[in-house]
Amino acid sequence: MRVLVTGGAGYVGSVLIRKLLNKKHDVIVFDTLDFGNESIISLKDIELYIGDFVGVGRKTLQRTDAVIHLAGVSTEPTSQYNPRQTDLVNHINSVELAKKAKEAGVGRFIYASSCSIYFTFDTPLNPPLSKEMDAVNPISAYSLSKRAAEVGIMELADNHFQPTILRKGTVYGVSPRMRYDLILNSFVKDLVTKGKIKVHCNGEIYRPILDIDEAADAYISSIELPIADVGGKIFNVVSRNIDAKSLARTAMGAVEGDYGITGQIDIEPVGIARNYMADFTEYKKVFKPTKRSLEEAIQDLEENVLINRMNVDKTIYYNDRHYAETRKR
Repeated sequence: MRVLVTGGAGYVGSVLIRKLLNKKHDVIVFDTLDFGNESIISLKDIELYIGDFVGVGRKTLQRTDAVIHLAGVSTEPTSQYNPRQTDLVNHINSVELAKKAKEAGVGRFIYASSCSIYFTFDTPLNPPLSKEMDAVNPISAYSLSKRAAEVGIMELADNHFQPTILRKGTVYGVSPRMRYDLILNSFVKDLVTKGKIKVHCNGEIYRPILDIDEAADAYISSIELPIADVGGKIFNVVSRNIDAKSLARTAMGAVEGDYGITGQIDIEPVGIARNYMADFTEYKKVFKPTKRSLEEAIQDLEENVLINRMNVDKTIYYNDRHYAETRKR
């Protein structure tokens, strides 16, 4: 297939396009390269367009079999800097891209949404397992934009255009465009470089999390599975639900003792954090994901931090810090 990936140089995208190439798909990438081109510079077999995905033209879409739309304003903190821009990119422009894809006859359109839409003001301390068809009431600029895009894209569905929505958990793992601002990545980075993990809210917040390799595989399955299985549907794409304290302890258990690393977990009662869980029964049934253990992913992260430990504090590895810095220029 010829697959167009927006945000293909990003954290998930740069893993995904390598997997697509390994499976002999033709890959077109649209990316602003705001975080540089190091994640894709070594790839010779992609068709790269540097720029915003609003520039995707009709001719490009007419020769495309599937669109995997990853690009957008990412993370809750970053979205708060400019909520209107967040809505424009994640919602309005994303729906417009879906419209153009539909008009061009693209067979598959996959939208990258988020399980964060399940967190709302009245979420209990022990949150329920939210299902795809449950009512949602998102409260942040980021999650509002994602939910609005879901609605707008699904309204385009007909017998010939059947988009797929993937609500991902918080992703973890190593990528050519690395991020250390995601919860597990941050835990491992702090253990290796500081010997300490700081956990807020008594570690009692829950989060659905997702291995980056599994995330990329889910996107590929979305374009390869029969359209009857995935078309016009929403899936919670999650590896597991886990509370922050258990996640920190798992990270400690997998890392402590390696290369002389020792550490501690500081549990703090204060802090404001999202707290939610997602039911991923339907995803497991349809996608039949292959999983590696959480400990394996943690050990890969450990190796990454050890290799890159002199650079882990660079702003480019933290989406919100990078965005704040670029706004000052």
